[in-house]
Amino acid sequence: MYYVIYAVGCLPRVLLQQAGWLLGLWLYASRSQSRRVTEINVLRFFPDMTTSEREVLVRSSLIETARTALETPAVWFKNSKHLLTWIDNVHGEELIEHSIADENGVLLLVPHIGNWELYNAVHAERYGQFTALFKPPKQAYLANIIRRVRMHYGNDMVPTTPRGLVRLFKALTTGGTVAVLPDQVPESGIFVPFFSQAVFTDRLVHRLLKKTKAVPILVSLIRNQEGRFDLFYETVPNLDAADEQQALTALNQSLERLILRNPSQYQWEYKRLKKQPADSKDPYKTVD
Repeated sequence: MYYVIYAVGCLPRVLLQQAGWLLGLWLYASRSQSRRVTEINVLRFFPDMTTSEREVLVRSSLIETARTALETPAVWFKNSKHLLTWIDNVHGEELIEHSIADENGVLLLVPHIGNWELYNAVHAERYGQFTALFKPPKQAYLANIIRRVRMHYGNDMVPTTPRGLVRLFKALTTGGTVAVLPDQVPESGIFVPFFSQAVFTDRLVHRLLKKTKAVPILVSLIRNQEGRFDLFYETVPNLDAADEQQALTALNQSLERLILRNPSQYQWEYKRLKKQPADSKDPYKTVD
């Protein structure tokens, strides 16, 4: 499997994106599980959309997610200097440069939009190593491959265990950089509004900020019309609020603003609503 992924990663970006377009259309036309999950999410998060608007977003999301999936082997295996040629424009770069220079620690929030995997290479090439949590997939063989290739650029992947969390805190308190995916379904969290839905949201980001002087920065790599990427660094207002509910609501509001700029590039195929309040049912029950 490693060599199959490597072979795909050797293909040109343009070819991978074209193949992703075809794969996305097939996922839509075949009424795949990915399409059904995306339809459920789009209906729940955008209830005011018309039926035709939802169909357009579902189809576009499947295409963009498929493009990301097929680009990812190239991101894992190509030289990081070459991957910098995938970046057209950088917005807010002074934010991360000043934060790194302050040496109080930087907390990067990298949600599932655009090609978020690409940031592993971009940051390593521009600013050096960061530390990130690694939650292995259920398939053991795939977990080993992903861990191996994500560490290819020198970044430190730590497990989602108490020992791993200690390493995150230590990295931030010593002025290092930590990357977190803020929109995963966590093991421990609270329900916070996200596009008017009660979404189980990870406490980790807020806890890291309470115990350190780190600066939170929202990071996104958005695919542009040329098939390359625009990189955005943005502040996250009120994430340092003392109240956990208020802080995580501010986090989700920042994610909403980011997503609304490019809704088709968000990974709506992810079962973000799988964990529900006690009086609600899993909306994906019929998909499993």
